[in-house]
Amino acid sequence: MHTLAAVSAGHPDFVRSEFAETKVVVDVWIDNIRYTGPKAEVRRATHRLDRTAEEYCLTWKEADSTTAVARYDFIGVRWNHSTREVAVSQKLKKKLLKTRYAMGLGSLSAGELETLGGRLLHASAVAGVFPGSFWFALKFLRRVTNALNRAMKLPSDIVALSPSVCASLQSWIDAVMKPRVVLSSRGPPAITAFVDASKKGWGGVLVDSRTAEVSILGAAWLPEETRLHINELEALAFERVIAALPTSVAGGRVDIVVDNTTVKGVARKGACVKSKVLNCAVTNGLVRLNHLKCAISVRWVRSAGNPADLPSRVPLTAFTSGSLRLVTQAVRDFFTGGVADGR
Repeated sequence: MHTLAAVSAGHPDFVRSEFAETKVVVDVWIDNIRYTGPKAEVRRATHRLDRTAEEYCLTWKEADSTTAVARYDFIGVRWNHSTREVAVSQKLKKKLLKTRYAMGLGSLSAGELETLGGRLLHASAVAGVFPGSFWFALKFLRRVTNALNRAMKLPSDIVALSPSVCASLQSWIDAVMKPRVVLSSRGPPAITAFVDASKKGWGGVLVDSRTAEVSILGAAWLPEETRLHINELEALAFERVIAALPTSVAGGRVDIVVDNTTVKGVARKGACVKSKVLNCAVTNGLVRLNHLKCAISVRWVRSAGNPADLPSRVPLTAFTSGSLRLVTQAVRDFFTGGVADGR
C-alpha cells in the first residue's frame, strides 16, 4: 500500500517525472487516495491506479472503490460538486445531534464540552457560520477548555449547563446543519473597502472596480464611544464601512483592507472572546456580507498607506481639494504597488 500511495503521489523514487500525474490533484490519506480534477483525467488516473494495484497484487476493500462521484463525504465534510455546496457530513451531524439531545438533561462532562467545542468550530468553518454570532456559548466553552488545560477540572467532571448556555449551544448546532454554497473568489473584487479609525472618528474608502468610482465615508465618534479601546473603535469602523456597501455588490467579491492586525485576525477567525464590543462589531459586518452572498478577503496595510486614514481624522465637512487629492493618491499607490500590503 505504501508503494501504491507513493506511485499515486508521483514520488520521484517510484515514478519518472514524465509519468507523474500533473492534470489532477492527488490527496493520499491513511485510508484512501483521492483524485480531483477534470472528469476524464480523474478516470484515466483511477484506471492507472487500478492497474498499478494489480501489478502489486493489492486487493481493494470494495469492488467499486475507484468510481468518479460528484457527491461524497470526506474529513467531516459533505461535498456536492453538482450544486457547488458543502455541508457537515452525516457522521458529524449525528454526533452533534446526539450531544444536543444530551444537553437537554442539563449537564455534560468537561471532556464532552471540549469535544463539542472542537466539532462546532470545524462545522462552523464548513457551513460558513461565524462563531462570534454565538459569543456567550463560545466564551463558556473556552472557560471549560482553559480549566481542563490548567488541570482545574478532569475530563470526567460534570459541568452544569444553565438554560441560557443550553439555548445558545443548541442554536449554534442548528445553524451549522445547513449547507453552504461555495462562492468563487477568483477574478477582481467588485469593491475594495479600506477601513480605519482614530480617537476622533472612523473613516472608509470604497473603490468600485466595475465603475471606477471612489466613495469616501466617515464621521466623528459619539462621546460614549471615545472611551473605547482603539481596537474596538477599529472594529466599529469595520462594521460601519461594511454597512455602507451598496446592495449591488451582492454575489461579488469584497476585499477589505485594514491597518489593525487585531481586527484582521478576528475577521478571519469569525470571533473574539476577549471583547464583546469587538466581537459583535466584526461579526455584524461579516454576517451582512454573508447575507449578500459575497466572497470575502481581509488584508492588512500600513497605516501610512491606508486611504481611509485621513477621513478617520478629518471631518468630511472640512475636506478640501487637497484632502481629496491625498486620498486619491493613496488609493493609486495601493493598487500600483506603491505601499507594502497583503499580510
